[in-house]
Amino acid sequence: MTKKGRVHQARPLRRGSSGGRFAALTLGVGVAILLVFALVFSIAFGTKSIAGHALALHNADEALRAATIVRAQAGLATHLAVLEREFGFGSAEAVELSLSEVRLALNDLDSALLGLLRDVTDLQAPITTSAALFNATTIEILNSLKVGDITLAQQIAIDELDVSFRRFVGNLVVERDRQAAAVATASAIMGKISNLSRFLVAFLVPTSAILLYRELARRQNRQKELEVRLDTEKELGKARDDFVANASHELRTPLTSILGLAYLIEEDGAAAASPLITEMVGLIISEANDLSRMVDDLLTTARLDAGALHFQLENLNAVDEIKEVVNPLVRSGAVIAVQAEPGQIRSDRLRLRQVIRNLLSNARKYGGANARIVASQVTGWYEIRVEDDGDGIPDELRQRLFQRYLHEGDMPTVLGSVGLGLSIVSALAEGMGGAVWYERNEGWTSFVVRIPLATSDEVSAFREAPGSHPPSQQSESEPTPSSISLD
Repeated sequence: MTKKGRVHQARPLRRGSSGGRFAALTLGVGVAILLVFALVFSIAFGTKSIAGHALALHNADEALRAATIVRAQAGLATHLAVLEREFGFGSAEAVELSLSEVRLALNDLDSALLGLLRDVTDLQAPITTSAALFNATTIEILNSLKVGDITLAQQIAIDELDVSFRRFVGNLVVERDRQAAAVATASAIMGKISNLSRFLVAFLVPTSAILLYRELARRQNRQKELEVRLDTEKELGKARDDFVANASHELRTPLTSILGLAYLIEEDGAAAASPLITEMVGLIISEANDLSRMVDDLLTTARLDAGALHFQLENLNAVDEIKEVVNPLVRSGAVIAVQAEPGQIRSDRLRLRQVIRNLLSNARKYGGANARIVASQVTGWYEIRVEDDGDGIPDELRQRLFQRYLHEGDMPTVLGSVGLGLSIVSALAEGMGGAVWYERNEGWTSFVVRIPLATSDEVSAFREAPGSHPPSQQSESEPTPSSISLD
């Protein structure tokens, strides 16, 4: 059986300007979101930087204050101790108070320096060095006064305390000014970022919202248009299906009349005596049968699309049903060999005949010179093989063999076909609980229909056509048919 297929590929959809606008708008919104995140990050980073520099500035000011108190109170305690020694003023209590202030100020100075070291990663080395020298000088004065060595304390206060203080304070002032400049710079940058943020909030966000609203409105309008078009297409499809169904019904009446008259002429003795009349009557019967099959296919397709195809299942004699299909074709001149085992099957009488008729028509038109039907029971199923000795189906068409509108590759339509036969065969076979598939064995092309066998307790049943098709099944063994005769 030779049958090439024409594949109509769908044209790629063209992206409209609306899709481009939406993509551009989405990109713009994405950039705006990234910009907002960048601004938020910049503000957070800038705020952290200002806080760090401000804390360092505070610690530097605290260290200056504490160092000033230490120098003043240490000098005062030394001076009061000298007056007590020289003139006996009775200032021991005042000396002790000043020394207490020195100790407190030294604690504050240590805390400020520790905070400064923590907040400033690049703290200048001279600050720590001069701070250590100033702290050591002060403690030395405190120890001298504690043991009563007023002369040593006075000498240290005069020679070393003021020098170490000035050196420490000078380095500390430089660091304080550096931190103050950093705070001022970060504040200026934050001011610019704040202005930009206010601009974005005041302009960009409302603009984006307006553009998004416009695009969403357009998409809603397009959605409504698509819904209207879809409804229109549905109405057109329903009108088409109604037309096909009505036309099929209307064609049945003249076809029945044509076939009936042709059979009467064929049985007439005078007409049978003329070879020309016999040939013409056979041609009329053959073509009328083909037209009737196509009308049945159109009507079946319309019912399948409308979900209105039903199956009346009953127990049938498989051999009788095969003969009912083959005998009219043989009478019209077709040569079809039949080998079938007896068997009771569970099927719809009219739909089973339609399946066999379509496969035989396909074999006679597109297959080889010899066609045959081989039927047998196979493990709970009844298999009907419609075979011919043609060249078979091309490999590239086998996956799409049971789809609709599969025609010759070099012809838009094939004579006597509307491209529905095999698709209808598949739908009807599966609707009756069976399956159909294609095989190629030893030079013979086979379309195998598998129908369930009947059981003794089954009665007639009514079934709707399924919405989906189960996968095709493979044959399990080769049949061993016994010959039957045709009337």
